[in-house]
Amino acid sequence: MALDQELRMLGHYKRVLMIGAHPDDEDTELLTVLVRGMGAEAAYLSLNRGEGGQNLIGPELGEALGLIRTEELLAARRLDGARQYFTRAYDFGYSKTIDETWLHWPRDTVLKDVVRIVRRFRPQIVVSIFSGTPRDGHGQHQAAGWAAQEAFRIAGDSSRFRELFREEGLIAWQPLKLYRSTRFDTAATTLTLNGGILDPAVGKSFHQIAMAGRSLHRSQDMGQLQGIGPSQVRLALVEDRAGGGAGLFEGIDTTLQSMPFGERRSEESTRVVRGIEPEPALQRYVARIDSVHAARGNSARRRALLARAASDLETAVAQPPRASPADQGVYYTRGIELEDQLGHLNTAAWHLGRVVFDATIDDDRVVPGQLLRWTLSSWNASEEPRMAAMRAAECIPLAECSAPDQESESHTIPPGQVSTDTVDYPVLDQPPSTPYFLRAPRVGDVYQWPEQRPDQAGITGGVPYGEPFESPTFLGSVEVNSGHSNGLGAARSAEAVFRFNDQARGEVRRPVTVVPRIDVKIDPATELWPINSVVPHRFTVTLTHGAPDSTSGTVSLQLPRGWRAVPPQEFRFTREDERGTFSFLVRPPPRMPAGSAEIRAIARDSEDRVYGLGIFTVDYPHIRSRAFAKAATATLRTAPLTLPRLTRVGYIRGAADQVPEALASIGVPVVLLSAETLERGTLSRFDAIVIGPRAYETDPALLANNRRVLEYARRGGLVIVQYQQHRFFTGRFAPYPMSVGGPQVSHDRVTDESAPVRIFAPGHPAAGVPNRLETGDWENWVQERGLYFPRSWDRRYQTVLETHDPGEPPLRGGLLIAPLGKGTYVYTGLSFFRQLPAGVPGAFRLFANLLALPHGR
Repeated sequence: MALDQELRMLGHYKRVLMIGAHPDDEDTELLTVLVRGMGAEAAYLSLNRGEGGQNLIGPELGEALGLIRTEELLAARRLDGARQYFTRAYDFGYSKTIDETWLHWPRDTVLKDVVRIVRRFRPQIVVSIFSGTPRDGHGQHQAAGWAAQEAFRIAGDSSRFRELFREEGLIAWQPLKLYRSTRFDTAATTLTLNGGILDPAVGKSFHQIAMAGRSLHRSQDMGQLQGIGPSQVRLALVEDRAGGGAGLFEGIDTTLQSMPFGERRSEESTRVVRGIEPEPALQRYVARIDSVHAARGNSARRRALLARAASDLETAVAQPPRASPADQGVYYTRGIELEDQLGHLNTAAWHLGRVVFDATIDDDRVVPGQLLRWTLSSWNASEEPRMAAMRAAECIPLAECSAPDQESESHTIPPGQVSTDTVDYPVLDQPPSTPYFLRAPRVGDVYQWPEQRPDQAGITGGVPYGEPFESPTFLGSVEVNSGHSNGLGAARSAEAVFRFNDQARGEVRRPVTVVPRIDVKIDPATELWPINSVVPHRFTVTLTHGAPDSTSGTVSLQLPRGWRAVPPQEFRFTREDERGTFSFLVRPPPRMPAGSAEIRAIARDSEDRVYGLGIFTVDYPHIRSRAFAKAATATLRTAPLTLPRLTRVGYIRGAADQVPEALASIGVPVVLLSAETLERGTLSRFDAIVIGPRAYETDPALLANNRRVLEYARRGGLVIVQYQQHRFFTGRFAPYPMSVGGPQVSHDRVTDESAPVRIFAPGHPAAGVPNRLETGDWENWVQERGLYFPRSWDRRYQTVLETHDPGEPPLRGGLLIAPLGKGTYVYTGLSFFRQLPAGVPGAFRLFANLLALPHGR
């Protein structure tokens, strides 16, 4: 029960911060043991949001994938009960050393962000997932281990990062113990915790709860069995400033009397206040919390005891600590520790009060100025009357919250009844919905967080540095009490959402998204344009009307200087969510040099207002949907490119795979192969069959019909297999043996996107027909050269090129080509799935050569 968990958090003082590099690095079982087992406040600080990984559940990569993985972390935290924080670091992809990582992330920026969270969360214990040494493997793991240890060392030094106090009010804080996870280094273990204890509130062990949370990292293929029985969580004590020994909280005073209840602040300094007056009230509070635990099963007695406990705590903290005559100009603020204790007390009171609150809005896509109908409802599920006052509030991102002018009325709700208020309130003038860290372009691989005014520090709606997201824009709240003086009161807030009934799924809830009056999107967003082609290219602009009234105007393309203009087109919308599609045929200029250019789509309404943003949404059943805005621009890469004569190319889509769309954009006649075609279709009609990245993990029909694909090649076909993971190699799906490093051994990969590439078989068709590859073809690749290069292979495979990261030996497994019967079989670990959608010219030229490889057709 939720009540049981809230009560576990009361009456003591325990705080633990875990630090890792990525979503999925966290020890979910340890977080569960800490929160659900020990009643500790716990948090996970991930340096980045996992933007550089792959996506097993959809097409999103980069920043959009980061939104998915942030929400997956939050879904896991809802199970284990911990909080979630981030730094400004953007996941640029795999790195092999910490030095390479610091080339992408300014070391002091990352350290400052980690220190910020230490000073905000104020843990007694820090747990580092990584050691900060080469043993961690990934360079970002090493950076996380270093940052955790360095932050533990300096966070208590007020001379470091003084601006955190000046700008954000964060004072120096010294944790007392530093531990390291020994999940991958069991010999170093000094402390073992038991994750195999049953949580009676949910009927599962901490380990089972943790594995359920782990399985929510679905974009990373992280599903786990929820095994029953004993389970161990292993840690190593690295540094102990408490002098208490290896036991987790051993030597640390976890009583409320030792808890920082606030700070004395002045313009010059701040100091923590640990003791409070009057102390007897605090002692009574702790005793009453113990009595609440003992009164399990007696709801009425629990409510009475909790009401008295709340009164005791309020008495204990109602007045600031006793001041001295020297305290002129000093003011007192409550600390996060006290706010957390009060928060859990309020939530426990809410659950004991047995009131259910809901807030809904009559639309899910809204524009500034639109009048919304709010419905605020409270259901009294108890046996006693309840007094409830409900309110609506709109929080403009990175600014203050506002509420309707009308006063909220307090209602007496009889037992078993529902009280409902309706409020009409317009959408305030504000930008389209976009997370705070995406509002400004990144500088390299670091997000640019919005500047915060001094008066915004700590306010609702202010800049939430390090938080997953800003607070919801639309919030409903209620204050409830029992209606008599010594009764138990509680408050509750909830995001106001749009809900509707789906005939198949039932009730569906969606967050309310602020959209432009005219939403503008252009397709394709990136395209390679061969400079030796005079064929016009088609760009499609989609407009979506966000307002409930009418809007008319024109839509046009802004083309690069010297390009032939295309006439604008008119639009008129009369309904909300009405959509129009406009096709523009763009012709190249007479002389088009190699390089890059940009096309921008613009809508202009009859009142001369200009629109150029589109709202995109990541939406999956296991997470909260999240919207973000992008400019309606298309990036063109211009380069020489020759395609072979092709009639039909079959494609089996893989994970996060936009390669077929990229190939189609340059004129390759791509046909996506269905399960039925793979099983019974005539494959011989295809000039080539291309298998997408990780398709052997995502497409069961491919696994079942791999023999037919190989037989197609034996009869004269061309099969091109893009990078696959261990299942492909261990399952022996290739026609001849090849192997990579095992699951516990790092596979061969080249992470430096600018790493040198040498073609040592210049006469091979892959290097020269129909496009002769040159040095420039290896420029401007993104994130990496490739991954899952075979380490060994059958002699029938021919190698064509080699590449390597700095200081490492050359790798030749990135492109393997073998004859197979009358046809040809290709395996390539080169990351075409990143390069082709990004419009990298050299990658297109090489892939065109692969499609032209000689075979029996």
